[in-house]
Amino acid sequence: MCGQIGRLRTMEAEEIYINQEAGMQAAAFKDKQRGTPSHREVPARSRPSSDSARWLHRAFTSLYILLALISIILLVWVLVKNSETSQELLVLKREIWNVSISARECEEGQRQGWSDIQQSIINAKQRIDSANRNVQAGNEKLKKLTEDVSRIKIQSQQIAEMLQKMQNQQPTQPTPK
Repeated sequence: MCGQIGRLRTMEAEEIYINQEAGMQAAAFKDKQRGTPSHREVPARSRPSSDSARWLHRAFTSLYILLALISIILLVWVLVKNSETSQELLVLKREIWNVSISARECEEGQRQGWSDIQQSIINAKQRIDSANRNVQAGNEKLKKLTEDVSRIKIQSQQIAEMLQKMQNQQPTQPTPK
């Protein structure tokens, strides 16, 4: 494709050159026909020799080849940079994926930790409730025991009083010697 473009541009340059030369020759011819001296001299260029045409053709061809090579080099450079960028993006993608996995694992660990803490709180509440029930049951038993002790104390006093009365009522007997 670059070769075709080069050939087309070379052909265009030759056509421009030939058209300019033809125009200048036509102007010179008209001046000669008029027979008036030209205010501006129009030099009639002679047709370039075949060597200069070849040299011009080679120069344009070399320029187009150089332009094509520079284009190819730039294209290769862009492709290499694109490849490097793609590799860097793949590495970045892997790193982001690893961070994402780590974040998910961390999140799962936190979720499990909170779940364990909540379960521990539930268990502690159950033990506290059980201890409270045991304390209430103990308080009721203690209250009943206190009432029982008070009743026993009252009954003991009553018994002691009855014994005292009975001793006071009994005649005294002489003791045998």
